[in-house]
Amino acid sequence: MVLTKLLSNENGIIRYLYQPEKDGEPGILLYNKKDDMPEIEKLAENDIKSTFYRNHVFTMIRKNINNLPDEMLLSWY
Repeated sequence: MVLTKLLSNENGIIRYLYQPEKDGEPGILLYNKKDDMPEIEKLAENDIKSTFYRNHVFTMIRKNINNLPDEMLLSWY
């Protein structure tokens, strides 16, 4: 699971805080709507070894691009 919190949605750039397993130092992900490009501003402490958690966040952003949640706990099986 990964906790997400919307930090800003301005000038075509979406910024989300994300915290894998709700533990450790959170990271910040950016998504450029114009270019459909995800970027990492700050890597979360628990997401260093893979792209697993941040890919879930980027997928959530793309699916909800017109109605972004302020906060969301993403989980999967």
